[in-house]
Amino acid sequence: MGRFDSSKTRVVPVFDHLLQSDSSGTSWLTTLLHLGSRVNSAVIPNHPGELVADHPAYWGWNERSLQPPQKLLEWLVQHVSEEAVARSGDQGETLEKRKALARRDPAVLKAALSRLRAGERGRQWFVLEGGSFPDAFVETDTLVLVVEGKRTERSTTTKTKWMGRRSQLIRHMDAAWEVAVGRAVLGLLLVEGESQAPMSVPEHWLLASDEQMKPALLFPSLPHRTKEERQAIADGVLGVATWQRVCNEFSIDWPPVQDSV
Repeated sequence: MGRFDSSKTRVVPVFDHLLQSDSSGTSWLTTLLHLGSRVNSAVIPNHPGELVADHPAYWGWNERSLQPPQKLLEWLVQHVSEEAVARSGDQGETLEKRKALARRDPAVLKAALSRLRAGERGRQWFVLEGGSFPDAFVETDTLVLVVEGKRTERSTTTKTKWMGRRSQLIRHMDAAWEVAVGRAVLGLLLVEGESQAPMSVPEHWLLASDEQMKPALLFPSLPHRTKEERQAIADGVLGVATWQRVCNEFSIDWPPVQDSV
């Protein structure tokens, strides 16, 4: 982090440049969507459309908060394991309630489901996933794009506190489905290219990107989704591209900002 913070040194300057250069997105969005490594297999709308009016800069300090799907929250309280509760670090009433959930206590489970269905959220004993915050969020009238940006990391996050397998990018896309309302949901991973071949995606990132669509990660990341929904989310994974290539395509200086000491 610090001077190598991907949000401050990559996401913000790049997406600020794009939005400021064309607030409609028509001159850059289609190109951006086709930079990913899965361009030949992902399902990309032929006409992305213009950005919604007065599109906010949903990155940096203003990352869009996407709430977890209701069905996932309900699935989690019905399937939480005793092992997960034991290593959670929870205390007091929260710990006791979650232990009861793991034992499948009917009364406690009923109370958890009732409160979830009443819309209660936040730091509650029955809320086992919080909001998702993609590094950048872009929307038009036909699609929603979530971006996960990396710089010094060599892999993506593949688990959460309560889920042993939960892809970070798929998590963003899963939550974005709840606000997309019929629009396509797309996910793009942007990473640092290596100095000797900055436009090419490093092999370990190609492997990490491809893993998103494999059943071993996709299925446990989306246990609450139907087969058709899982496939639709997988179809929206655009793959991975390098920050250097993005900057090159849009004539953005490299690096987009100088690292501070």
